[in-house]
Amino acid sequence: MTNDVARRTSVSVNLPPHVKGPTRANVRGHMRSLLLMTLFAFPLLAAEPVADDRATKDDYAFDTSGTTTTLKKGASGPFSLVITPKNGKKVHPDAPLEIAFVDNAWVKPAKQKLGRGDLKEKGAPAPQATTTLQATKAGTTTLQVNVSFFLCTDAWCQRMTDRVELPITVEE
Repeated sequence: MTNDVARRTSVSVNLPPHVKGPTRANVRGHMRSLLLMTLFAFPLLAAEPVADDRATKDDYAFDTSGTTTTLKKGASGPFSLVITPKNGKKVHPDAPLEIAFVDNAWVKPAKQKLGRGDLKEKGAPAPQATTTLQATKAGTTTLQVNVSFFLCTDAWCQRMTDRVELPITVEE
């Protein structure tokens, strides 16, 4: 008798003509959408560091003290950039690292872009990239260098992008 009652109640749903009940296709579509949103949203939420754990510009420093800031026209001098992590963070030893020079009429780098292959010591805690600068035109300029690297803790890594600006004087 219980099966008979259940069968009758599930089949005999009468809705007014202007109300459409959920169809199997609608329910499946909604469930599929909900499942996909959950699958895609959860990894994004899990991968994002908590607001308190985000890296800031206070978590690293740039050292350009090995760079010659005064050059004679036609002469070359060293460029050196050291990325020093702070506050328990570290520069990821295998993640992409890029140092790109902005075009400049007064000073030309030997290489326009530097990467992991241009580091002085592979796997160093404070990576140092070096190249040479060629003075092409007399005057004073600001050498602009875009830097991109990954700063990490044991729990997460975050891509950092910054710009270094160096005053350079090229003498006749």
